[in-house]
Amino acid sequence: MSILLLLFAPGIFAIIWLIRMQICLARVRYLVDTYGLSRKKLRSLKCKEVKQLRAKLDQLQSDEDTNGVENLVRPYRA
Repeated sequence: MSILLLLFAPGIFAIIWLIRMQICLARVRYLVDTYGLSRKKLRSLKCKEVKQLRAKLDQLQSDEDTNGVENLVRPYRA
């Protein structure tokens, strides 16, 4: 039983890592498509930072604060 666990553990770890990577890439793709941001400038951000950026943008969007959205997006524009 423990030998099977040792054999399958790297595969399970790889699958989880791939899923997390795809989720992060989907967040970046959403920001690029929706707000016209540059992929090169977003590449320097970590996944948590991309998640926080999207949360802040969604919050400002729901508050209808267009100036806040523009100020937050400006450094990442192409």
